[in-house]
Amino acid sequence: MSPPFLDYKRFIQRIRPHTLRSKMMVLAIVMVSLPTLVIGYLVETEGRDALLQEKKIKLSAVTRLLDDALKDSFKLYPDLPRDQRIAALNQQLAPITDSITKAFSGVGAGYYNRELDAIITYGPQALHGNAVGVTIKQDHPGRDVMATGEPLVRWGSQVRGNIMNSMIPIKRDDQVIGYIWANELSNDIARQALAMDLKIIAVICIGMLFSIWMIVAFSRRFASDIDTIKSGLNELPLNLKTQIPPMKGEMGEISDSVNSLSRALREAKTLNELIIESAADGVISVDIEGRVTMMNPAAEEITGYRQKELIGRPYAEIFENTNFFSPVLDTLIHDIEHVALEVDYPGKNRTIQISVSTSQLRNAQGDTIGALVIFTDLTAKKEVQRRIEQAERLATLGELMAGVAHEVRNPLTAISGFVQILKDSETDPQRLEYTQIILKEVHSINKVIQQLLDFARPRPSLYQKINLNQIINQSLVLVKTKGVEARIDFVVQLEEQLPDIEADGELLKQVLLNLLINAVQSIAARGEIIIVTRALSSDWQEIIISDNGCGISDEIKTKIFDPFYTTKPSGTGLGLSISHRIITAHDGDITLTSKLNQGTTFTIVLPVKHSEGIPQ
Repeated sequence: MSPPFLDYKRFIQRIRPHTLRSKMMVLAIVMVSLPTLVIGYLVETEGRDALLQEKKIKLSAVTRLLDDALKDSFKLYPDLPRDQRIAALNQQLAPITDSITKAFSGVGAGYYNRELDAIITYGPQALHGNAVGVTIKQDHPGRDVMATGEPLVRWGSQVRGNIMNSMIPIKRDDQVIGYIWANELSNDIARQALAMDLKIIAVICIGMLFSIWMIVAFSRRFASDIDTIKSGLNELPLNLKTQIPPMKGEMGEISDSVNSLSRALREAKTLNELIIESAADGVISVDIEGRVTMMNPAAEEITGYRQKELIGRPYAEIFENTNFFSPVLDTLIHDIEHVALEVDYPGKNRTIQISVSTSQLRNAQGDTIGALVIFTDLTAKKEVQRRIEQAERLATLGELMAGVAHEVRNPLTAISGFVQILKDSETDPQRLEYTQIILKEVHSINKVIQQLLDFARPRPSLYQKINLNQIINQSLVLVKTKGVEARIDFVVQLEEQLPDIEADGELLKQVLLNLLINAVQSIAARGEIIIVTRALSSDWQEIIISDNGCGISDEIKTKIFDPFYTTKPSGTGLGLSISHRIITAHDGDITLTSKLNQGTTFTIVLPVKHSEGIPQ
């Protein structure tokens, strides 16, 4: 069990302010509070003294007034017995004490006759008249006044109660013949003093609260400046271009010094560092423990990660939930360097294809201090290569299909003609049925051949001013049969006042029919198809067709535009290929997003004017 003084010390350490702002606030509050409290105490003390002095002056003035009003009245009625004389003098002098005490609220005053040894008057008579005729005690301070002939002010319990009593001797012909008093209850004086104290305390509290509010407001502004400087200093190691906003006073001098330091550091960077920072290839370095120590802007752009997310963090943590093994960590751990190694890198938001070269970092003594990776984003290049290869395959396939279609169509025409002749001369019902089947299959083959020819040698486009909303409405008329509308809700959201574009309306209608029919066929029971048009800008317009059907798996999505690829038992696999070719011929782009069992969305982007190029 720790000693009490240690617990006390720990308690003090816990409550002691630690931040600069809290220390400043405590210091400022103490500096404001102590003088304020001292001044308040002095003002309160001086105020009480001034109040008592004012009371003394007032009571002394009352006694002087009574003395002036008395004159030689004590000489009246000398032949009357004591009690009768007291009554007569009271009747003579009571109006005087009543009128004077009435002018001074809360004050009691009266005359005491030394010869009669009795109180003659005590005003206000209505409150203190029962004291007339009373003889004061031997230890009453009034007897000291009559004995010494000197005025006296005394606190204490007297005839009226606990009072402040101002007394003066009544001198006539150098003889003290009595005394005059004026008093006020101590409770009244204390009440007035308390009211004065409360006002002083209220003023002090308001002043202190206002001062504390000013201190808090100032410290908040001061702390805000400090936080801004701290934030800039924390950002400075990651970005030497960091600039702290201009400030006033000493904080401004500090911020200017930090900004000057960042400029000096930028200017002091080596040529190699500047080259790395400006390089188009991504560069990442790790220390001997595999923690990221450097990452250039190109690496941020390619991977999607920011410097502040990776600097100081173990590089391997990025790939904890993936099957990716980092080449740079391989180089660091096994001393195996890689050159132009192509890998699929799990970036922050997507998987990218990159070309990687790695090497170990060594200091001047030849000791390994980390590893470096330089990589190039191959995603766009691979996509371009894929499109070129696909275009080449499609061109070769088109030429082959055109030849095959031509060679097949001629025999089919002969077969169709001869079967038609046989049908016209045949009377056997069974044979008529066979000829009908043959003609139907020949027609089906001919239709496929026509699609191959359309794919291989598409007809020249007829570009003219058309409206996408009108094309969609015309396509919907062909798709929305009674049977389809009974199970599928079509939600059409066409932007009003959509400008016309330069396009081939019939070819676009063919694309829309393909997409709408596919959407209908993807919905097994009840579902919804949403068609949206909108202007992306003054140069581009967009069509979005979404359904909540069966969706497309990730394996199929990469092949969906390939010719002859189909998931339908009776499909030819040419509908989407032809649609893709039509949109490409319009200098547009067609993309899809889909999730299995959740639905598919096709997005078509078309230029308002032909030959605008594919939008980024």
